[in-house]
Amino acid sequence: MSEDEQAILWLVSAVMENPLIVAGLLVAICAAILLLIGGYILLFHVLPAMAARAVARKLEDVTAPKDASGRRVERTLGAKFMGQRDIAPLASRGMARAAEDSLGTKVMRTTWGMRLSTVALGGAAVAALLFMDMGLDPQVMLFVQPAAIGAGLLGIAHVFSFEMRYDRDVIVSQSLIQFRREIAWHDLVDIRDEGQGVFRLRAADGKKMRVQKYLTGMNDFLTRAHGVIDGRGARA
Repeated sequence: MSEDEQAILWLVSAVMENPLIVAGLLVAICAAILLLIGGYILLFHVLPAMAARAVARKLEDVTAPKDASGRRVERTLGAKFMGQRDIAPLASRGMARAAEDSLGTKVMRTTWGMRLSTVALGGAAVAALLFMDMGLDPQVMLFVQPAAIGAGLLGIAHVFSFEMRYDRDVIVSQSLIQFRREIAWHDLVDIRDEGQGVFRLRAADGKKMRVQKYLTGMNDFLTRAHGVIDGRGARA
């Protein structure tokens, strides 16, 4: 009998004589393997994801519009369900600037950061269509490229021309590609964050108005809007 065969027989004999010890060793080995796998997942997947979410929440909180008390606009159920968060370190630049005052009417326009980010993103998207090989038929691209450029220009025109005005009676929003909409202050019952840089205002009769989030003077507007909504709730 060779040495290898003798070693195998000895091992089998040891296992048969000490089954509990062998079972304990196997359990310990399996536990060690599972611990290593769990540690790898925790170190390289879970912890980085948690850190990324924490950073995202912090950036969102820093860049989100707030009223004078630091209160943010609550997200809609849809935005919460989809996990939509607006992290806009550039688009939010300029919100601290006061809205223009014209004969008792506050005029709010998109921030310089919002305009710059819109041009940058639109330009990058158009450049990708023009200079990257999309794998589409050249005849199809003859229609896709102009359509994409047109859509990009419309988006830029909307952002640059959008304005929201309010006085003591009414809130009005409009742009070059958006019809004029208005809600009276005494009818305002809710304001929510839909994500994608948009706030939704709702009137008592169900009328809705969607406005850009990153506007000059937004903090002052939110202070008044929250005051009106809270006061209406207190009276009810």
